[in-house]
Amino acid sequence: MPDHFQISENSLTDPFQTIVVLLTDPAVSWKFTKLMSFSRQKFRYGIPMILMLIFLFLLEGCWDGQEIPLVDLSVPASNDEIQAVTSKLTDQHEEWRFGFDLRNGPKEDALQYRPLLKYLERRTHQRFSLVFSNSAGQLISDLSRGRLHFAAIGAASYLIARHGAPILPLVRGVNAEGEAGYRAVLVVHPGSSLHRLQDLKGKRLAFGSVASTQGYWIPRIMLHRVGLTLQDLESFYFTGSHRACAEAVITHQADACGLQDTLAYKLVASGRLRKLAVSDLFPSSGIFAHGSVPAQVRQGVRQALIAFDPQGKDRAGLYHWEATEMAGGFIAATEADYEPFRFWVEQLGLIGEFIHGAGAGP
Repeated sequence: MPDHFQISENSLTDPFQTIVVLLTDPAVSWKFTKLMSFSRQKFRYGIPMILMLIFLFLLEGCWDGQEIPLVDLSVPASNDEIQAVTSKLTDQHEEWRFGFDLRNGPKEDALQYRPLLKYLERRTHQRFSLVFSNSAGQLISDLSRGRLHFAAIGAASYLIARHGAPILPLVRGVNAEGEAGYRAVLVVHPGSSLHRLQDLKGKRLAFGSVASTQGYWIPRIMLHRVGLTLQDLESFYFTGSHRACAEAVITHQADACGLQDTLAYKLVASGRLRKLAVSDLFPSSGIFAHGSVPAQVRQGVRQALIAFDPQGKDRAGLYHWEATEMAGGFIAATEADYEPFRFWVEQLGLIGEFIHGAGAGP
């Protein structure tokens, strides 16, 4: 190729422009004129050959001597290849870490959240990894410090985490009845002699975690409203999860416990437990983001979650999503949604109780 001819970035992306430049170059145009002088009968495929020669001419000047990989165009690109290209185009973070409050147990919870993250990857073209924290304290610490970028947590964990970090609500869960809230249920053994909240005085209570909204904070509000405090109980302890809390009552290790409503109704229906009292409706668990996550990414995740339809088009591949507090999907959430709940939290000093380590568990 003539040394005075330069291929710009634009010319490499516009082959027609490249051909025009080549044919108007004095060092090239005479060759083209010569080729065109041959008769049509001798060169039935003259024009295609000319274009081929021009292409080879251009290629020779641009080739840097390295091996050119062969691509089989008959083989469709894999999902991983498409994702790799999309990742570069969107200039995304390498991977967004997603944590969660413990509900039933690490394995069961992970099976429920993994399909949700796959859905988010398809809708946002971002990559997510599911991270398990071995305690409520660890989860809140990881989220507060930005080691987690997103988390599915209850109102209690949110209020604690935002105490010292920019934690932003994205969405709240919608239950199977279409309510963007949930209740706590205090349950007892089917053969128990307890029938009112006041009957819990002098009894043994089990709770899920010191940072559990339905498993501890709402039950504390319920006790407060009938004039009971922790000092009025014979004993209380934290089991670490809603499932373990229920088992404590079923196996007579506790006289009552506070549960998330979805699990409580399921166990009551099976005859393993009996309902003692149900709380008012409080803001449901949701998905929150650390303030370090770019606004564009947060908004993309929020929009994808609001569009999530677990009872319809997005149902395939989900694992017992109907058993979660978000069976009906999500709605947008704001800080103002949690203000009524925060009032009770401050009245009872629950954040301070957590910070000072009053029985923190998973």
